[in-house]
Parts: sequence; C-alpha cells; structure tokens
Amino acid sequence: MASYIPGYDEERFATTVNRNFLCSICFNVLREPILCPRNHHCFCRACITKHLENSRRCPTCGDELTVETLAEPPRMVKDYINELNIHCIYINRGCQDILQLQHLDNHEATCGFTPAVCSNQGCGATLNQRDLIHHESEICEFRKLKCHSCGEMTKTLAEMEKRMANVERNMATNMEKMGAVVTMEIHMKNMQTSMATNAANMETRLANVEKNMATNMGALVTMETHMKNMEKNTADMEGKLEAVNNEVRGLKTTLMEGFDEMKDVLVKTEVIKEENTRKVRNRASGDKENIVVAGGYLVDSVEMFNWRQRTWSPLQSLPKERFGATSFVYNNHVTVVGGCCSGRVDDMIRLNINPKSDLSMHWSDCPVKLPAKLAYHSSVLYNDHLMVTGGYNGNAVSDCIHEVQLVPPYTVKTLSGMPEPRQNHGTQLFDDNLLILGGRTTGSYQDNLSSVLLYDIKKNECKQLEPLPYEVSLMATVRWGDNIVVTGGKGKRHNALDTVIIYNVKTEQSHMLPRMRRKRWACTAVVIGNNIVVLGGKDEQGRYLKSVEAFNFESYTWQELPEMSRGRSYASAVVV
Repeated sequence: MASYIPGYDEERFATTVNRNFLCSICFNVLREPILCPRNHHCFCRACITKHLENSRRCPTCGDELTVETLAEPPRMVKDYINELNIHCIYINRGCQDILQLQHLDNHEATCGFTPAVCSNQGCGATLNQRDLIHHESEICEFRKLKCHSCGEMTKTLAEMEKRMANVERNMATNMEKMGAVVTMEIHMKNMQTSMATNAANMETRLANVEKNMATNMGALVTMETHMKNMEKNTADMEGKLEAVNNEVRGLKTTLMEGFDEMKDVLVKTEVIKEENTRKVRNRASGDKENIVVAGGYLVDSVEMFNWRQRTWSPLQSLPKERFGATSFVYNNHVTVVGGCCSGRVDDMIRLNINPKSDLSMHWSDCPVKLPAKLAYHSSVLYNDHLMVTGGYNGNAVSDCIHEVQLVPPYTVKTLSGMPEPRQNHGTQLFDDNLLILGGRTTGSYQDNLSSVLLYDIKKNECKQLEPLPYEVSLMATVRWGDNIVVTGGKGKRHNALDTVIIYNVKTEQSHMLPRMRRKRWACTAVVIGNNIVVLGGKDEQGRYLKSVEAFNFESYTWQELPEMSRGRSYASAVVV
C-alpha cells in the first residue's frame, strides 16, 4: 500500500494561509486538493482517499461520497495554492530558500542540503549533499589513502568525478525543468488574459447579434407586407395579361392574312428582281444581238454574227489589213483604234451602223488620234473619252494611261504611269475605275505578268490588287457584273491556254470557270446576253482559228457556235 502523505505543515509557509485552503482532515495546507461535489468541502487527495477506505460519506457534511465522485477544484484554487511561498523542507539543515509551492518538488530533489550518508566504510556520518564529496575525500577519517603505485586512489577519484558529473547533470536537468515551469506559468497567465478578452468580445458580438436579429425581424415583417402586395399585383397583372393575349391573338390573325398578301408580293418582286438582274448582267450588250469582228493578222475583212439567228454575214472590209487594234461603239459608229497596218498607226476609223449594218456602209476616218502609234494596247470607253492603257509604240512597251477626248477639241492627256509597262493585256471599266491586268512587259513570254492594277480616274491614283493565279498575256477579257473574266492566252512557258479565270474586283479573289473547248491565244471576246463569246485566235500549233465558242452562265457550259468565214488572230470585236 502506498504511504500516506498529509498536507503541508502550515508553519512552513512564509505568510499566513487562508483557512479555506486547509484540509478538513489533516488541517494542513492542501496537498493535491479535491472536493466534495455538492458542498465543495476541500481535502488533500491522500487524506480523503484514506478516509474513504473505511467510510462512504463526506467527513464534513455527511453526504454520500466515493473516490469516483470526487470533484476537481476550480483552477483558481489550484493557482492560489501553487503560488503560496513555502520554506524548503531542509530549512533546519541550513537551506534558506523560499519558493512557490509549485516549484517545491523540483527544488527539494536537487537541494544541496538534502541529507546524505558518507559512503566510506566505518564512517556512516550524515551530511548535507553539497558537503558529501568534500567530506568523503578530504575530512573523513575513514577515507581510503593509497600510495601512488597501487592505483586505488586513482580509481576512487575517478568514481567520485563520475558521481560529481552525474550530480551536475541532474542539477542542469532540474534547472531546465524549472525554466519550463516558469515559462508555462507565464503562458498560463497570458491565456487567462486572452480568455478574459475573448469573453468580453463574445459578449459584444452576442449583443450585436441580438440587435441584428431585432432589425431582421422588422425587415421580415416589411417583406411579408411586400409579398402580400406583390400577390395582389400579380393577380391584377394576370388579368391584364389575358386581355393583352386576346389582342395579340387578334393581331396574329391579321398578320397572317397580311403575310399571305406579302408572300404574293414577294414572289412577284423576285420575278422582277430576276429580270432586273438579267438586265444588269446584260447591260454591256443591252438588247443588242449582233457581234462585229474586224480585221486580224493579215486580214482586212469584217463580218457580223447574228446571235438570234446564229448566222454570219459580211460587212464592208477595212481600208487596209489591221491587227493588234481595239474597237468600241460610240454615237452609232463602230470605231477601230490603232494597231498595225504594215506598221503601227495612231489613227481611228469608223463604220456607221445606223439604221443597220450592211455592205452599203463604208469605213471613214475619225478626227481623233492616239497619243502615239500604238499596237497591242487596251482601251475602254469612259463618258466622252477613250481611256488607253499600255501598248507597243515600235520602240518600247508603254507604261502610260492616256485619256483621248472624242469630242472637239479632241485633246489627248497622259494621266498617269503604271508601275510597269504592259502590252497584250486587258483593261475593263468599273464605275470610275480602270482594272488593268496581265500582259507582258516585253516581247518575251518570260516577262508575262499576273499583277492586277486599279486606277481611280477621278483621284488619278493607282494601287495594286491581289494578283491573278498565274502569269498570262494575249488573252481576251470581258466584264461580268463585279467581275472580270480572263479567257485563254499564253502562259509564261509559251503554252497556249484553255483556262478561264473570273476575278472579283471587290473581294480581289479569283476562281476558275470551266475550261474552253479549245486552247487559244490572241483571241477576242464579247458579252451578249448571259453569254461570253470568244472568237478566233491561234491554237497551240499557231494555226489561225475560225472557231467561236460561248460560255452560258445559266447552263455553266461551253458550246460551239458557227465558225467565222476565216481564221483571225489579234482581231477586235464589239456588240451592236
């Protein structure tokens, strides 16, 4: 059975201890205090435990009590007792230390005044721990003295040094524990302060919560009133919505009737639109149905093809063979411009086609002249002016854009220069702009061009557009809506082409149309109706072609037309 240790003797304390902290059994200051759970009578744990070995009631109030029902005292009781100042138990042996009760055990375990018995055989004296070593080695008459040769003294001293080291180590350990206890005490005080602060904050927060709850309750009442009003308004809205639905149903019926009428109008509009589109597409030829083709290499004949009847008929021949020229229709005259007549010329000749074209009509000189003797140039009619681009003047390929006035005083102006000279190229008019493309810069096919140039007549500005998909010259070009169509020609490798490019002026994009039935170059082309008609030229063997073929945009196919009376290359053609 464990030894019974009562409370601390009251006389050991430096100050008078409150009577409430004395054990009701041993009447000493409480050691490990414990409580009677109902009336909170305090006892030393050892005292009440020993008492309950023989009784099951509290020795003070008589309530039923067991070791299991004992209660821990409040922390403030323990803190009060632990902080009491007490004398060391070895005060009678000379220790004068006074320390807090909570540090007493650690102190007494290492106190230098702890009684210790001399280990020298035959002595048995009781000394203070701090004096023991000195006594055993220096004073005790029973200490062992050996000569230097036997080594006994050396062994004894070694043992003593070892014991001293252990004592010092124990003292250091206990000092560390005491430091930890002090640190813990400080930490506990800080925790108490923090808990007090937190409790105050908690009370404040609770007060705020109560205040907010009161506010929210008021808001809930207001919201409930608002919800009732909304329910009432919803009922009113439903009634109004039903009225609106009735109106909508009536309006829907009216609209459906209107849609039926609009559908009829749209159908008629589409028919008109299609007709107008057809007219726009055909504005280059209008309601004209004849194609006049003039000259060609070593050819002076002129003939006319009637589109409706699909027949050819001869017209009055040119005064001389003429090729590499251009032609246009102006004031009821077919006019042939420049070209070669045994040499390059700058004149223009014309044929009256009013009221009709036949063999009775003769070619006559025109008072208008080109700015130079040109062949293989390109030209378009613009108001009362002829716009002439590029060409060959006998010495060099021209890079000029000229404006020739077709009414008195028949002035000629050089408007601009192109980035590169061109011959055997194409030019078409789009509003106030000239689209100039392809051709070549010299007499060699190696110098073919794919570039596309847009010349703004009013601004007198040139700019490069996206190029054609390949270099080409000696092709025929026509305008189709917002597009320019390039047919045949010769490639950079001197190869005859049957390919057809359609180039959109607005998007600057190219794509290919179906190929022609024949490869041809130095050909000419016109637009009539929904058709592009390509005439003559040379084939890949250089033979002059009589053949004529047409591409129809509705069937999207090429078809052969009746041949011309003879093969023609470098000829010019117009629609009348």
